[in-house]
Amino acid sequence: MIKTKDIVILGRPVQLQERSKAQMKGATIGDSLTYKFYDGEFHGMSLLFAEPKGKVATPHSLSVTASKLISLFQRPTVYILPACPAYERQRLIDKDVYFVVSDKYVHLPMLLANERIRKTRQAKALTPVAQYLLLYHLQIESIEGMAARDIEGKIPYSYASITLGITCLEDMGLCQKISDGSKRKVIHFDKKGKELWEQALPLLLNPVEERIYCDDLISDEHFPVCGINALAHYTWLNPDTERTIMVTIKQLREFKSSGALVRPNEFDGNIIIEAWKYPPVTIIDTQAEWVDKLSLAISLRDEQDPRVEGEVERLMNDMVWKD
Repeated sequence: MIKTKDIVILGRPVQLQERSKAQMKGATIGDSLTYKFYDGEFHGMSLLFAEPKGKVATPHSLSVTASKLISLFQRPTVYILPACPAYERQRLIDKDVYFVVSDKYVHLPMLLANERIRKTRQAKALTPVAQYLLLYHLQIESIEGMAARDIEGKIPYSYASITLGITCLEDMGLCQKISDGSKRKVIHFDKKGKELWEQALPLLLNPVEERIYCDDLISDEHFPVCGINALAHYTWLNPDTERTIMVTIKQLREFKSSGALVRPNEFDGNIIIEAWKYPPVTIIDTQAEWVDKLSLAISLRDEQDPRVEGEVERLMNDMVWKD
């Protein structure tokens, strides 16, 4: 399993992927024992990140190690440092050592890393985490006036991912980041409830990444009900005879590789499995019995059955907005 780590560089979330031993072939045993290594990208450039496992070496040693790694892997090496006083930062800069200290300090001159404000909108579509934030706001709890740190712990995403999701919502014109009178930036929605939902509708992505059938699933895990059977739970529709369940993309990938799916195919079976781009929108650490109403409506909006269309409309008419 690939391990990931989220960091923030000048307010911009960056996800790192830990390198395996095989990927570090050529590095010394000493370096492998001293650092954790990650791959990451910033401003479109691939970088090698090195995080000390213990005491941070001297600026001279960091410079020597970085030079070796740059020569070996042909990409800039950036150190992830837990702390760094001003005099130490200056010594690192003098040695031309690239580094990131939390989300406070960074020395990446080749990437013009002093850019602190994006002048152009980059997002062209909602990301899964941005959509999750919006649907959480509409159905579970209002996040109006909250900063990313306030939301952390309320949804199953890291602080860095939440920050990126808020930026995406702002890029798509669904919210603004405003000052709350201190140094914090908080979320503000100009529209509420159904009006906000209707504004977002053309931008919302279908949460279903893949749909597969099978005769049985060898697993003791609990899975939320989705599809027609979830709609039947919320409305007057009769459920289908097949079992319909929602899993994550990662779970489906694991089921396929482990042989947990009995006679999987694309056409029919006793179980319909939908792999979703994001987890159930619910209160954190709560076991969802059914997928949330708004995600369900999005997943069924291309259904041609008049029965389904009518019940989805009923679902939306009965919606209780939480913002």
